[in-house]
Amino acid sequence: MTVIGLTGGIASGKSTVSAYLQQKGIPVFDADGAVWEVEKAGSPCLEALVCSFGPDILTSAGELDRKKMAERAFHDPAVLRQLNAIVHSAIEKKRDAFLEAHRKDPVVVLDAPLLLECGWEKTADTVWLVYLPKEEQIRRAMLRSGMTREEVEDRIGKQLSLEEKKKRAQVILDNRGTLEELYAQVDQALAALQP
Repeated sequence: MTVIGLTGGIASGKSTVSAYLQQKGIPVFDADGAVWEVEKAGSPCLEALVCSFGPDILTSAGELDRKKMAERAFHDPAVLRQLNAIVHSAIEKKRDAFLEAHRKDPVVVLDAPLLLECGWEKTADTVWLVYLPKEEQIRRAMLRSGMTREEVEDRIGKQLSLEEKKKRAQVILDNRGTLEELYAQVDQALAALQP
């Protein structure tokens, strides 16, 4: 089994590549999706968060109040570290279960925006980066999400720089062109995996 670690910055096109790989029948572990799953009401992860941060992080329905939790985490580095430790541990368990369930598949994908920041490249055989220049990334993120330039730049600033990610990736998928050009690069990178 070859494990592709797929990453990219905000609005870089990582989800587009991930969806294309899924269309080709390749199993994909979606780290962002796993966050929502591990934090749902009644989960051991949410219970651990309540034990650490108190019941005021819950909505009246017993769900995680993501906005309130985010505000606390981004204003207190200690809270952010503790939050990440709890959530990342739960996601890593799901990732490992995914890898075990698909160990007979020739290729699987770990789709994680913070792949390099979390050290997941150690679990992957190859790291693929979906690349977009910063200005284009900002433009697309503002267009897609309605965030301000400052909000997008703040998000980008919390991740490893694209230049650092490029140094640590084995495959760079340049998303400045058309969708067809991006897919052609993915197909070429997949073909290079074949023994």
